[in-house]
Amino acid sequence: MRISPKILFCSILLFLGLQSRAQNETYLLPFDSRVDINPALAGLDKNNSYHTGNQYSFVNSEQTYNLFYATWDSYSEKLKGGVALSFSQGMISEQDISTSSFGFSYSGFPIKTKNGKILLSVGTDMVAATKQWTVAFLDKVITDENDVPIGPGESFLRYFILKPKFGFLWVNNTLQIGLTSTVSHTRNVSYSLIEPTTNLGYTLYISKKIDKRIRDLYSRPFQLSPELVVFYHEEAFVSRLRLLSEHTDKTWGFFIQNDFTNNIHTLGGTIGYQRNYMRFNLNAGMGIPGISDYNAFLCELSLNIVVPPFSNSKNNPWAPKKN
Repeated sequence: MRISPKILFCSILLFLGLQSRAQNETYLLPFDSRVDINPALAGLDKNNSYHTGNQYSFVNSEQTYNLFYATWDSYSEKLKGGVALSFSQGMISEQDISTSSFGFSYSGFPIKTKNGKILLSVGTDMVAATKQWTVAFLDKVITDENDVPIGPGESFLRYFILKPKFGFLWVNNTLQIGLTSTVSHTRNVSYSLIEPTTNLGYTLYISKKIDKRIRDLYSRPFQLSPELVVFYHEEAFVSRLRLLSEHTDKTWGFFIQNDFTNNIHTLGGTIGYQRNYMRFNLNAGMGIPGISDYNAFLCELSLNIVVPPFSNSKNNPWAPKKN
């Protein structure tokens, strides 16, 4: 099945243009980029997966958040594990800074347990922060040398961030529990920024699959999937609880997301449509009045392609796969 042209076309359609106080990264939590949340999910069940989407968050007139992401992961027989590549581009609006991130990770080293197995993962992300392109262009057209540059100083390149990450994931037929740790080392390029710094971040991931059961037989007209993600960093503290009901051709659900850094508690829902291996999801929600400091708005549109492994025998093509 050739899906590369479809992937490229959908990525272009979804590519559009976070920030909190003086942070130096975009700390939005993607809804459907699982390997960004826990890299040990790469190549799980030997699937080939591609996820892309754009998340937009409005806090107030001065703080708007935007993150585009694209991830690909697959299982490698030669490496005996899952591999993943990721790209994201974010916007720190208050500082007039854009961030571009490239990353890769490996998941493997399986350890069998009584009811499942443990997968370990290792990888790294590389982030480059620049002045926003529009702001940089406007700076170029300013000819008067006495004019003050727009945004954060004169330099186009602001800083680099190297983010090694390590994680584990315990999985069985219905439950997934994992923890990922990142070490963010920021090295500044612009003289106007602070000295190099190193910070730690942690992401907890818990997901469960609940199948419908009728008279001791499993029937799967739909599948319930509760999911909990908790992200903690010196600059951001966010949690999200989501419940999805995945049908053969549609998805619906709801979520509550807590941004403890900005004191925003968002209640929202999910709707989606699936055709063959492709699934489109729309997640949207608003800050709960009375308990949130802002009437914030959050929206993410995503495309997910998951192709299961195929095992065919030339001599007996209809035979089931042997364990």
